[in-house]
Amino acid sequence: MNVQPVYDPQEKGKISRLILEALPEWFGISKAREEYIAESRDKPFFGAWEQGNPVGFLCLKETGAATVGLYVMGV
Repeated sequence: MNVQPVYDPQEKGKISRLILEALPEWFGISKAREEYIAESRDKPFFGAWEQGNPVGFLCLKETGAATVGLYVMGV
């Protein structure tokens, strides 16, 4: 597995959509899922790939000058 930061907002949206739509038991409410996807585009984001395919991500939300919290993740 390869984990790397992702900087491109479009790529962040693409990865988060792919993963979150594959997890309907956790992200089945369309409005909430779309908000996570939209908000992930401008936050610190790390993607995980296996054999070149995205298999997960983690998105952080800045909560202070030197702190972050987990905003959304999916594997």
